[in-house]
Amino acid sequence: MNPYEVLGVSEDADEETVKKAYRALVKKYHPDRYVNNPLADLASEKIKEINRAYDMIMNKTSDGQDSTYSRQGTYSRHGGAAGTQATFQNVRVLISQSRIPEAMAMLEVLPKTAEWYYLSGRARMQIGWYDQAITFLRTAVSMDPNNIEYRNALDNVLNRNAAYRSTPTGMTSSGCCSPCNLCTACMCMDCICPCY
Repeated sequence: MNPYEVLGVSEDADEETVKKAYRALVKKYHPDRYVNNPLADLASEKIKEINRAYDMIMNKTSDGQDSTYSRQGTYSRHGGAAGTQATFQNVRVLISQSRIPEAMAMLEVLPKTAEWYYLSGRARMQIGWYDQAITFLRTAVSMDPNNIEYRNALDNVLNRNAAYRSTPTGMTSSGCCSPCNLCTACMCMDCICPCY
């Protein structure tokens, strides 16, 4: 795989150009845009390819070798596959596979960058810890306010949280009455209205 081809940039593109292309593609193929869509699996595969390409480009040093973080270790210490490197890309893969405990364990050895907070928030969002997810995602956005991926994730969890909290009693998330409430209403109508 040619990562530059995947992101649609030239091999001599500067870091800002790579980031801009990456953000545009993530926005285009983000899984939230493909919920209940037959193309969801394709979009998921595409986003993995985009993330892998971005990670490959951003982890290159001037001599073309992959760089590693100073706190980076092997994931096998945390019960994962022996020799699996703790990288943000590997955390993304684990989250996409719903292997959240493994992803969170891998995050423990990575530096606390904006991406660290973003991935920590995504992991918590996936398991339903929305309050913690919001805290982590807000930190990621404050550290890198121009990152569209981080902003979209924060907006997504804030909208979900707001929708959950604003649903009236007896209503489902789609805005309809629950079947139990409908039955109760019909029984009441039967008692007070001779037409029923």
